[in-house]
Amino acid sequence: MTAAPFILFIPSYGQGGSGEFVRSVTLAQAVAARWPAIRIEFLLPGGPGTRQDAPFPSTCHDGPEDSKGAFDNEHLLRLKPDIAIFDSGCRTTSLRLCRKLGIRSVFISDRAGTCRKAFRLDWLRLLDEHWHQREHYTAAAFTRRQTLRALFSSTYRLSFDTYLAEAPISDNDLPADIRAALEQPFVLFAPGGGGYRVDGKPVSELFVEVAEKVKAEHGIECLCLMGALYEGAIAATSVLTLRQVSQGRFVDLMRRARVLVCNGGHSLNQAIACNAVSVAAPLGGGDQPERIAAYAAAGLIRAAKPTIGSLVAQVALQLDPAAQADCHAAIAKLAPVNGIPVMCDAVGRLLQSLPR
Repeated sequence: MTAAPFILFIPSYGQGGSGEFVRSVTLAQAVAARWPAIRIEFLLPGGPGTRQDAPFPSTCHDGPEDSKGAFDNEHLLRLKPDIAIFDSGCRTTSLRLCRKLGIRSVFISDRAGTCRKAFRLDWLRLLDEHWHQREHYTAAAFTRRQTLRALFSSTYRLSFDTYLAEAPISDNDLPADIRAALEQPFVLFAPGGGGYRVDGKPVSELFVEVAEKVKAEHGIECLCLMGALYEGAIAATSVLTLRQVSQGRFVDLMRRARVLVCNGGHSLNQAIACNAVSVAAPLGGGDQPERIAAYAAAGLIRAAKPTIGSLVAQVALQLDPAAQADCHAAIAKLAPVNGIPVMCDAVGRLLQSLPR
């Protein structure tokens, strides 16, 4: 009997961020739903502020950062997957090993720096597939130079805008008070993974304070997602809180919220794709200020500073019906591409290319 195809996901993230982890897990779940027989495992980075709760078998790196490449190569050699999907981080030695072992290699990028790696001269002949999430909606996927260089490479390339889980969601698993809140207008506060801090304070706690003021001043219900990396105890508050939700639940909440308050990372791209009226503040990650500024200039969101006063003021502006209409009109001009079905189709193509 032929063994089931084996896909190994190797996301790179840390220092409080978790977008790459969530993207890889969301894709892996979609792949598992489309091809139930496929074997899926993860190699995860270790260290403080990293998510390790992948719902698939996983092995976690627990050594110094400069040993991560050797760790990846050790387990590539041990596991010998059919396909290795590197998200945002990969060493050339790993691509060489994949080529030597006959492993199909995929690299996912989402920033200018990681995208440039996929066009390195040595990668042009080593990398099988390059999947790029545009850094923001107002930027081209690839530069003219990269498009030209791609002509001299056998690497298959595709681009997309965000990643959304599209599985049906039921409210039956939510607490009764939250189910009731979702039946009326509410503001959703989503600080991402919850691992970042602003002036020493966890961003989740900052968002709870903002939510309390918004509820007191406007009488609207507020729901705050604390994030998987938030390690504190959730204190008594006048607003509703959830520590963690699935990606499918998050997408559902963004689509239903009157206003979404989030960071400037992956959540913001998802919010726009969900037609959410958003307020965004940079909470960590060097890509966030530029993305927020670009979207605010295009009328897609309102930008805020990561302070209580600024966030409360911008939420008040976004609650205005005229502002909501303007935001929806700006979003309607876009046609965001959800990368999950696009990448699943690419996985299907790779599966067809495997030796029988």
